[in-house]
Amino acid sequence: MISEEAIRSALSLWGISLKTIRPDLNIQGSPERSLFRTAFEGEAGGLFVLERIAPERRERKLLISQILDDLNNGGLSQIVPYFKTPGGTSLAFCDGSWWQLSAFMEGTPLDRPLYVSDDGKGRALADFLRELSLRSKGLSPVRGMPVFSIKDYILNLEKEISQHTGDVAPKFAPIFYFLRCSFMDSYDRLPLSFCHGDYHPLNIIWRGDDIAAVIDWEFCGFKPEIYDAANLIGCIGMEHPSGLTDKLALSFIRLMLESSSITARSWRLFPEFVIALRFAWLAEWLRGKDTEMIDLEEEYMNLLVENVDRLKEAWETDV
Repeated sequence: MISEEAIRSALSLWGISLKTIRPDLNIQGSPERSLFRTAFEGEAGGLFVLERIAPERRERKLLISQILDDLNNGGLSQIVPYFKTPGGTSLAFCDGSWWQLSAFMEGTPLDRPLYVSDDGKGRALADFLRELSLRSKGLSPVRGMPVFSIKDYILNLEKEISQHTGDVAPKFAPIFYFLRCSFMDSYDRLPLSFCHGDYHPLNIIWRGDDIAAVIDWEFCGFKPEIYDAANLIGCIGMEHPSGLTDKLALSFIRLMLESSSITARSWRLFPEFVIALRFAWLAEWLRGKDTEMIDLEEEYMNLLVENVDRLKEAWETDV
């Protein structure tokens, strides 16, 4: 726990006085993105979120803050920029710790799993990705933000699984084989764009069917242009398999196809990309030794592989 005195000291760097800590407020997004976080009310009004940052994440956090500023200044309003200190930095040092400060955003709880039938949310999700594609045109890969390859990630994970988790390897061998046959050779020819990197409904602050803010940009960067769309659909299907062809997914894909913000080459590999990205989630379950989620992931990936032709037909992505 962090003492109230430490919180007051950190807030003084932004010239803000603490009125009261608000444990009753639900801070959305993954708590693992910071060492500590708390919502509070300022003496002069307003609700805020204060986060303590791991020292080794400092450079990455500064880069993300600058990217969010650039996107916000470029007209992308559905993000939450970090506040700057009077010295102009979004990451401040106090009493041996690094801190960041942002506004607290109130939202509407996501109705799980019923939201997969909400075509209004599908439209909103598509609108944001199209806007992100437009507003990020001026960004380019920089130091600290290398292009991410899910292909290389999968190949490394396959090797690691075979060497260190022998009981898991046979379960996923057919899925590795499927991707080698249908995905790996085409991957390096996919166009790149700036992506959120973890785009799914739980990383969004909703107000009804409207997106108030998209949060948790920890994995943002340059990736194949289909990355965010594939991650979104994969997460919706993991919520409930029926979501893969329910109203949210179908309205999202239809609007994305109509927008032409993603090329036909990428869409033709879309179902395979959905499957490929599940290996990033599998790696998380392996790190946590979560056998229940490992087994569920195996079942889900096999379901996707077995139904890949039906999904292509339903999604109409084989353009």
